[in-house]
Amino acid sequence: MPIRAVIFDLDGTITQPFLDFEQIRGEMGLDRHGGPILEAMEKMTPAERQRAEAILHAHEERAVAESQLNAGARETLTGLRERGLPIGILTRNRKDNAWAVARKHGLHFDAVVGREDGPVKPDRFGVLHLCRGFAVEPAQTLLVGDYLFDLLCARAAGAIPVLIANHERAGEFAAHADFTVNSLTELLPIVDRCNGTGDWPSHLQEN
Repeated sequence: MPIRAVIFDLDGTITQPFLDFEQIRGEMGLDRHGGPILEAMEKMTPAERQRAEAILHAHEERAVAESQLNAGARETLTGLRERGLPIGILTRNRKDNAWAVARKHGLHFDAVVGREDGPVKPDRFGVLHLCRGFAVEPAQTLLVGDYLFDLLCARAAGAIPVLIANHERAGEFAAHADFTVNSLTELLPIVDRCNGTGDWPSHLQEN
């Protein structure tokens, strides 16, 4: 099936990994090796949650200010736009931070879904919301991310999960991806091959 849209995770995918979740958990008083932060915050009292949100916001704002693009991010987004494909961002971060990253680096996103919009990854909500906005089917959509929740979210929505294997834990998640790439520069050949406009690169790993 042809690719008609591409959705990206933000931190660790478009930008180089920055957020230290173990440190954030520690500052919140959570187990440093515990579960996802947003889910833990849902169980807090209002006062605890207000404090935790302030800690999280401070880390996220610093991540925006100090953000650096992953290798090939700009060129890949430009290539997708040249091919006429809409670009979405699906993040567990706040959507304002995603737009701030776009402004800082001169990027163009067609739509952003953040945690304030609805259930967060790995829930399928964000993928379905973006696909409706783009008037495409999930099966025509790549979802590119560096973490398990990205891949599970894609699976739940019926989209095509792509793992960017740019960190040491990537091997734990690869079984949940249809494609595994080492760099964002490998995405355009996937799109072109799926759309019948290019050859399959010999080095590309299809799971």
